[in-house]
Amino acid sequence: LIFDGLGESFRDLRAIYNLKIPVTIAITPGLKFSKNIAYIAKRCGFSVLIHLPLERGKDISSYAAGKYKFISSSLPKQQVNKLLRYYLDYLRIAVGVNTCISSKDSRDPVLVKTVFRALSKRGFVFIDSRAIPKPVADLAHKMEVKSAYSEGFIDSFSDTKDIKKKIHDLVNKAINKRKIIIIARPKKNTLKVLKREAPRLKKEVSFITVEDYFGI
Repeated sequence: LIFDGLGESFRDLRAIYNLKIPVTIAITPGLKFSKNIAYIAKRCGFSVLIHLPLERGKDISSYAAGKYKFISSSLPKQQVNKLLRYYLDYLRIAVGVNTCISSKDSRDPVLVKTVFRALSKRGFVFIDSRAIPKPVADLAHKMEVKSAYSEGFIDSFSDTKDIKKKIHDLVNKAINKRKIIIIARPKKNTLKVLKREAPRLKKEVSFITVEDYFGI
């Protein structure tokens, strides 16, 4: 279970810790408390990932610390490498990244190879937040990057009944596949349902971190 997009609130991390299950935390670089939350999460026994902003060449105004750019095939090679270095060096305790390879970016072998080359140098794992396209998965393997993809978001919908149903559907999938990766956001209803369901879920499946998943 990966909780995505942390860095803005210590309250989110506290609520995740109170679930009393091993999880992985994906940190968004540049948010107010990104680095502090990452290091506390590591001390809590969680795996830490960097949420890599890999998108279709958009900028967003700021994430507390100034300009924040998406890595995109529309950027010059020098700028792509500069952004990659910044994001991948942001947290020394990170074991990998999670992101979404868009259909556009997956068709750009130069960009994808650049990203995987940088991940390989650092020994980082790669988690695709949606469904990793087969050519991208093949390329990751070829470039010796350990990769996996998420089977889905727990909280695609915000209603507690929908969240509960999605959790149990994914638990059944985990039982059938032996192990899977799923993603959640630290939303109030998500944490509420997980807190309530955790005792029962732990009787059906074992929660593990990304480090345990890959054996690193």
